[in-house]
Amino acid sequence: MRRVLLGLLVLGLAACPAKREEQARSTSTNPGGGPSYDTRQPSPDPTLDGPAPVDPEAAHHVVFADRTSQAYLLLLDGPKPAMPTRDELIALVKKRMPAAKYEAELGLLERFIAAVPPPPGFEGLSEVERARLMREDLLGLHIDVLANDSLTDDALISSAVLTDRVLARDLTVPQRVAASRRRWTVLLRADYRNQFAVRGLRLLQTLVRVYATEHNALIHDPDTSETMNIAAFSRRRLQASIGNIADQVAVVPFPDDNGTVRMTTRGMRRFGSVDLELDGLSRDPKILDRATHLLLGLAFKMVQDGEYDPLGYAVEVDDIISLSRGDITRAFAGRPGKLAPCDSCGKAVRVHLVERDAKPTDPHEHVVARVVAPRSASDAPEYNHAEWSESAMSQLLGSFVAPTDG
Repeated sequence: MRRVLLGLLVLGLAACPAKREEQARSTSTNPGGGPSYDTRQPSPDPTLDGPAPVDPEAAHHVVFADRTSQAYLLLLDGPKPAMPTRDELIALVKKRMPAAKYEAELGLLERFIAAVPPPPGFEGLSEVERARLMREDLLGLHIDVLANDSLTDDALISSAVLTDRVLARDLTVPQRVAASRRRWTVLLRADYRNQFAVRGLRLLQTLVRVYATEHNALIHDPDTSETMNIAAFSRRRLQASIGNIADQVAVVPFPDDNGTVRMTTRGMRRFGSVDLELDGLSRDPKILDRATHLLLGLAFKMVQDGEYDPLGYAVEVDDIISLSRGDITRAFAGRPGKLAPCDSCGKAVRVHLVERDAKPTDPHEHVVARVVAPRSASDAPEYNHAEWSESAMSQLLGSFVAPTDG
């Protein structure tokens, strides 16, 4: 990873991970300010004026956000709940987390809950407070109560999403039916930096788990559009000791007009990273599964490389990233099953990231970068991306044998 001094720009809010600072806008409509975060999916109508095309050369210089956020919507049964106060949330975690067992984590979580997120760009704060916040990774918690009529066009979470067999795969059938009937949600959104194994995200997930358990809530992740029950959310929580990135990030297939498929991650925003895309793929499910493995291994690598530098240097993605089978294995840590042995596989594959223009299917206000060969190859007129992608997957996962008819 490379570090580039941004001076005062580093003090600004990188609410949309890896959005270029000169393009960033503070358009939050959430009570309490904080980073722009639209809890609804998908992106705005593509027929409307969208962002300007990415500068061709700047697109090759992808940076990590110096500050990011993650939100969860907790779907509650019954009438409109009272707005949880910070003191009430602190009392709840003390009740559910005995100090003798969770002493270190409890202290950090109490401090995180009590912290009111600073304004975008640290506007209006003293130099002393700005300097303190530059060294702080736990920036604060947003709390809100939001209505959700899942049957309306402007619902926070549509009924189709709540009952989708893939997005709601962790819910029982009765829970899927009940989910679309829940009219109120509590929003818990944390602002933090990628430091100390992304402990801001891990602490937020602890709070969400505690609150959901107390109130029998279902948990919706707006970035991946997944809805989970408490058991699934607890099982998939980020664990510092194993780095189970595959439990945090979804990989979604999108058909392109030329008959190929592009596989795109969802959920990298929570790590201050761009989302990743491998395109030009055939529709064969086995090929798409191999692409998923490659992307999740690269996601693990990005989380490791994107740790915030408190000295004031923005972290830029390396021009060439070395991706290994070990990165893929670690991304799936905690899940049963490992990669099959492969004597023909190489030790690593070299890849490059290039920001592409926004598409209607992209996460709201978030950059997606294509995974391509290093520029020495991908900038050449004769570059064949489909061939390179298959070669990269073969080096990491073994040769692919296409099924034959008959």
